[in-house]
Amino acid sequence: MSAEERRQHERFFMEIQVKMTAETLSGKTPMMEFLTANISSGGAFIETDAPLPLASKVRLEFLVSLENLQTLKFIVSLETLKAWKGKRVWISATGIVVRHEAGGMGIMFDENYQINPMESSVVGETPEDLDR
Repeated sequence: MSAEERRQHERFFMEIQVKMTAETLSGKTPMMEFLTANISSGGAFIETDAPLPLASKVRLEFLVSLENLQTLKFIVSLETLKAWKGKRVWISATGIVVRHEAGGMGIMFDENYQINPMESSVVGETPEDLDR
């Protein structure tokens, strides 16, 4: 059975900018920026020439359109989708580095992610910036 057939979540080839911090044996890393090569509601493959150590705990934040949110099948109520129509959303997730491959690392998300609508049209803001 191939790895493709064992996946629980459908994978989508999307380049999405990701901001990430990690906790490794040597301590917490500063905020780093990466691109996803592919992503699903269960995890992502992050493009990098310097992957974090296996089993590193990570916190990720990324901005997606509402259409991409629906495509990725993150669980959001229909009422919420209607209220957020036309907006982009921030997804904050935690996960763990589960594999290394040429060109990057695989991250498996925990199930406790948060999704927040982006109220501003300024790219590069984080959810914390929106509270100011």
